[in-house]
Amino acid sequence: MHHYPPQTLKATPAIDSDHPTIAAFATQYARGDTPREQAQSLYLAVRDGLRYDPYRINLSEHGMKASTTLALGHGWCVPKAVLLAAVARAAGIPARLGFADVLNHLSTERLRQTMQTDVFVWHGCTELWLGDALAQVDTGVQPLAVRKVWAAAAGIRWRARFALSPV
Repeated sequence: MHHYPPQTLKATPAIDSDHPTIAAFATQYARGDTPREQAQSLYLAVRDGLRYDPYRINLSEHGMKASTTLALGHGWCVPKAVLLAAVARAAGIPARLGFADVLNHLSTERLRQTMQTDVFVWHGCTELWLGDALAQVDTGVQPLAVRKVWAAAAGIRWRARFALSPV
């Protein structure tokens, strides 16, 4: 059994799991009898229910809040990871953020030109404690199983460990 740090259940300025809209989202989408089932339901709701948009990035404190991302209905990888952490915490599932630099050969030409690279620096993911297991999940565009397959095939490199963040 994994023991989680107590701060992985607490609200922060960005992971505002105590915000009324975050709590309502968690109540609506944390379906299932086990934390694993509830986490999967929340993951799918965030991944599929909010549009991935890497072109509208707001790095202000307000722009990085989970409640802001939920209200906007879109976000890039970091705010979507923050949102998943917030709704998981609101549902009683310990969660924290992870960041990595990812070499992505499958990004669009427009995005590569905008970023002037195919390395996604500070790519955001979420780590969830699910009883006896840890799950590292990515709310990006592709489903997780597909992402794992093309990550290996495309040579995506993860160069950072998942870690607690004040975000």
